[in-house]
Amino acid sequence: MEYRMLGTSGIKISSIIMGTWQAGKDMWVGIDDTESTQAIKAAYDAGITTFDTAEVYGNGHSEKIVGNALQDVRDKVVIATKVFSNHLKYQQVMDACHGSFI
Repeated sequence: MEYRMLGTSGIKISSIIMGTWQAGKDMWVGIDDTESTQAIKAAYDAGITTFDTAEVYGNGHSEKIVGNALQDVRDKVVIATKVFSNHLKYQQVMDACHGSFI
């Protein structure tokens, strides 16, 4: 796996990022939390250290699955979670961060 610096932030991310929209279950059929967790752990074992999620993916369900799956290696991964486009006021962003399940 290749790793890159995220701009000038000092944060190193994997060149492959795992998206977790499906783990939120909304708009997807047959998604199982256990299988999502296993997939996230397998991605980490394969060298992926960067995971993408969002508060809107299953109303936070994806964040919860990602957070639970990676809790033992949290200090070794980067989780990029996004706020919904209608939550961009300062307090809404802060609330979304504090409400995140990660």
